[in-house]
Amino acid sequence: MRGRRTQHEDVAPEHIAAVLRERIYGGIACLSTLLVLVRPADSSPWVAVVDVAVAAGGLWAASLLSEHVAHLAAHGKRLHGLEAVTAARASAQILQASGIPLVLLILAAFGRIRYEVALKAGIWVSVVSLGLFALLAARRTRLPLWKRLLLVVALLALGALVVTVKTLAH
Repeated sequence: MRGRRTQHEDVAPEHIAAVLRERIYGGIACLSTLLVLVRPADSSPWVAVVDVAVAAGGLWAASLLSEHVAHLAAHGKRLHGLEAVTAARASAQILQASGIPLVLLILAAFGRIRYEVALKAGIWVSVVSLGLFALLAARRTRLPLWKRLLLVVALLALGALVVTVKTLAH
């Protein structure tokens, strides 16, 4: 069994780093947007859906544009073929990070769950996903177990800190 390669071992480390980076950006952006929405009940679920979608979409577009501009500057040509596909897959993580919170908000907009429940669940889903992606990143390293755990805890703590700071600001 030791000699078999997994599907992930064939993927370039740079691509994995890009995917994880974009997922973390997306998770924090979604978390920040959801926390801004936790305000008095004068907001509606549909407004929240639009806010989260615009924040995620804007960050996604910025990611694609910055990747394109950086590639132009570094290589003197635009992204094409596999490079463009790889960049699009990495930046798609930003949109995926807001997927579950958006579904929860849409359920609230249709009256299936309470708006406040959807917001709070979306917030904690975002924090937990930060920890999950830190865990995925850490398992690919050769760091000792305690350093991998520290990485996961640090990213979870970052998410919790964002929640705390935003909550105290309101």
